[in-house]
Amino acid sequence: MRGLLVGWKRLALVVCLIATICLGVLPVEASISDDRYDGNIFTLYGSNGGMIPPRVSLSESIAQRVPALLVFYVEDSSDCKRYSAAVANLQVRYGLGVNFVALNIDALDESDPDGPAQYFTGRVPQTLLFDPDGKITYQSVGDRPITEVENEIRALFSLDPVDEGELRRQPFNELQTGFGR
Repeated sequence: MRGLLVGWKRLALVVCLIATICLGVLPVEASISDDRYDGNIFTLYGSNGGMIPPRVSLSESIAQRVPALLVFYVEDSSDCKRYSAAVANLQVRYGLGVNFVALNIDALDESDPDGPAQYFTGRVPQTLLFDPDGKITYQSVGDRPITEVENEIRALFSLDPVDEGELRRQPFNELQTGFGR
């Protein structure tokens, strides 16, 4: 009888172990087209995890008289996921002349009356471009075409605008969105 009891205990242990392994290794799915939290959207969808946290704050950028692109986002918004690729691409090309400040609205400090929260209008993604004097020269809400935002940045430096459609989105896998000419 004792041998039968030990056998049942071993079988129960093996079944519990298999169930734990099977339930603990669920497939992970990230999707650009849903409003689920997947993690850092700039890493997953923009291929630029270096954007978070920002190198400098908005106030530091204004004090240094460097243009700043302020982007408010949430990580569980499909619009923000899609837009992160455009912002990351712009940061790669204009990051030496423009400070990119991407702020998750879930972490905004609303107690600071002079902080960036004063510019948030309640919708994401929200983009604001500040000139070297700290004045807002561009403001938009939503997943905007990359050329629209890029031309506003180029105008700060007196560069010729990019033609609409010169850069177009090209997904190169199910997670990330790239750009091609």
